[in-house]
Amino acid sequence: MTLHTLAAPAADPIVVPLPFDRPRWQAWLDEHTDPLWRPDEWAGEHWLFTGDPDESTTAIWRCNSAGCHVAVRASRHLCRSCYEQFVESGLSKEEFATVGRRATVRALPGSRPHCSAEPEGIRCALEAATRGSCTPHYVKWRYEQRSGQTELELADWLATVAGPLPPGRPCLVGACVGTAHGRRTALCTYHRERWRLHRKKLGMTDASGEDLAGWAAVQSPWLSGYQFTLLPLNPLLRREVLYALVQRDAQRPTLSPVAVRLLVRGLEGVDSIGAMPPQQLADLGYIDRNCEAHWNDVLRLVRAAFDRFRGIDPLDKPVWELADLGLRSRTRSGVRTVPRQLDTSVIRQDWLRQLLADWVKETTPENTDFRRFFKGCSAASRALELRPGGGHDPSALKITDMDAVVEQIRTRQREDGTGPLSAGARNELLTSFCQLLDFGRRLQIVDDLSTGFARQRHHQIPYEDASEDMAGKAIPELVIAQLDAATDLIGLDFPYGDFPPEVVQSMLRTVYVLLRDTGRRPWEVRWLRIDCLDTDGGEYVLIWDNHKSRRNRRRLEISRETAFAILAWLKIRATLKIPARSRTFLFPAARHAYDACIDGNTVAKMLRHWVDGLPELVTDTADEDGLPLPFDRSRIFAYAFRHTYAQRHADAGTDLHTLRDLMDHRSADTTLGYFTVSLKRRREAVETMRLHVVDRSGHPMPTSSATVYDARSVGTPFGNCTEPSNVKAGGGKCPIRFQCSGCGFYRPDPSFLPAVEDHIRGLKADRESALAMGAAAFVIRNLTDQIESFQAVVTGIRTALAEMPETERRHIEEAAAVLRKVRAAEPPNLLPIVGLPTRSTCHG
Repeated sequence: MTLHTLAAPAADPIVVPLPFDRPRWQAWLDEHTDPLWRPDEWAGEHWLFTGDPDESTTAIWRCNSAGCHVAVRASRHLCRSCYEQFVESGLSKEEFATVGRRATVRALPGSRPHCSAEPEGIRCALEAATRGSCTPHYVKWRYEQRSGQTELELADWLATVAGPLPPGRPCLVGACVGTAHGRRTALCTYHRERWRLHRKKLGMTDASGEDLAGWAAVQSPWLSGYQFTLLPLNPLLRREVLYALVQRDAQRPTLSPVAVRLLVRGLEGVDSIGAMPPQQLADLGYIDRNCEAHWNDVLRLVRAAFDRFRGIDPLDKPVWELADLGLRSRTRSGVRTVPRQLDTSVIRQDWLRQLLADWVKETTPENTDFRRFFKGCSAASRALELRPGGGHDPSALKITDMDAVVEQIRTRQREDGTGPLSAGARNELLTSFCQLLDFGRRLQIVDDLSTGFARQRHHQIPYEDASEDMAGKAIPELVIAQLDAATDLIGLDFPYGDFPPEVVQSMLRTVYVLLRDTGRRPWEVRWLRIDCLDTDGGEYVLIWDNHKSRRNRRRLEISRETAFAILAWLKIRATLKIPARSRTFLFPAARHAYDACIDGNTVAKMLRHWVDGLPELVTDTADEDGLPLPFDRSRIFAYAFRHTYAQRHADAGTDLHTLRDLMDHRSADTTLGYFTVSLKRRREAVETMRLHVVDRSGHPMPTSSATVYDARSVGTPFGNCTEPSNVKAGGGKCPIRFQCSGCGFYRPDPSFLPAVEDHIRGLKADRESALAMGAAAFVIRNLTDQIESFQAVVTGIRTALAEMPETERRHIEEAAAVLRKVRAAEPPNLLPIVGLPTRSTCHG
């Protein structure tokens, strides 16, 4: 493993360091590195880290086999040797973990038993190295046996011939637990061999030129899987890596000794991380994602520190490294740890870009707030760039420039181009930008900012609940049937962490089934728990949380097929290695991340990948050649299945209030926004409502049939009208100028109650205005008479409804809601305005 410069030719990986004050940079690193970092694991005097497998912030564990000390990189795993023996044993993992290894466990240096040579009761003080013998005894026995001086086996020779040896000296290499037993060098067996190879490589034959002490000072001890050392690096590079590891602990407190060992091996020959151009690890050995993540963090932290050492503010650079800005987040550390670079040059105006940088410095915002403020500034910058002067002079900005900014945000589209942002998101962008301007004025950061460049009362973005007002978004059942026939393709070639392809397909297929069959919102499906399935009276029940309305542990009866899909996935899920944060969720996250379960983007991408890859999706409408027209695939998205669920129940004749409960809405009016009324349901609603038509006095005036209700009347805002000339004109030619409550042809019914009551309130407001204007008495009298007559209509209908049984009244209310929905989907029937005569009319 080595490092390669991205900008340099591959054949010449040597990096020419930038000129900088090395001693001062080294002193800066020492000053900003905590000397008490991990005192139980880090030995600073030897630059040696020995990980504690019982420490939660150290990513190293002991082999799960009893008596084995070998380090492994995941909890409850076996080392390679133990795994091979486990496969041969035929035992379960639990049994093998209890029984342990069959072979002798190799002890670590410093913890081995003494040599078995024990003549006359005096035991050899050196450690056993080979077959129960220390190295000197083993070498001597092998020499005597090969030279014919003895025919004894090693065990007999140790018991009768070998003499005890005194304890060895400490190895000259710092932190080495081995002992030196030779007369010529104070090195253990391991380092003696390395010293020999070193001398051979340099061609050293004269002992006078040897610098054993200098060589030993930079040598690493024998390292176990729990350890790493920074000694192979030059003094400056050691301090850079150590500084980065200490800073990394404050953000991402999980350290892998194995990953750092690989990283140190790749840094051999590098002079300084801070002074080198952008580089990356080359895959010249075993490098995993964990090692790359450690390297990315080290590189980012050292380079940010090098900028601060040279007096460079990260916010003064055109490209911001977000992880270096100190942004707050909801991670365990409380700060942003995910590296990402942000090009701020999209904000063309220098004063606006500097204002955003000052806001970040002063407020230390959260990730989500920063993202919203940046997007608001980007939109404003694009609008100002098209204005005269490009918005570069803050003192010259006017209210018309603010109008342009508001219009730019009002028409802002989604990043995927599928339509405008939701009204809530656009309002947040506008509010964030205005808050940034207020921040600059309050702290006097932009003193010359024009006072006219501010939000005015008319700078509003009307609120629209896009998720609750999407009538007609249901996917036709014919298309659903085609999707069901292609579920074997769902999740195909879709990567999801380290999960096997067949597991990914099974999980995503279950997500689709739940979206299709339950009508829950996408985020409610992804946050389902593993105990989401229950039974009640022999039927399966889904337990879910309504996060939007903050109503948890809701219960929804589901079909057996849906429940069987969940149970099948639970069986597969039980065989997987699940991240700790995902263990209670039905659909786990791909790896350790902020979300504990599958994220919404993954669900959306999965659906898009699957739907776009299908060979064909057709409708039931034919073209001029008789072939079915293709279905618009952009209409298939996660939330559309909620509308499909509502439409399916509505078409099946499900009671509106029952459907409201199934959708878990507080109001039936919200439920009405989820489906279109079929011709059958409209006909049924008319059949119900025709029996409860009243006249202008509130007396019953039922219609003989549904045909008469439709054909012999025309809808006005306050009720139906049967006046022939007005019916013929489609409701636009009333002889008495639409004073409906005084007309004998006026036919209101309960479905018009809300409109009539709104009209009464409007008439009362008009009367108050007329009184304030000093209007003539006949005007006041006319308004009062209209109010009283319309009130009589309302009173008559309300009284009739109150006298009905609860079941009948509820049935009428449902029919009224259906008819109001039908009228809402049609073009509004506004009252015509009688215009004033033109000049040409008056004189012509």
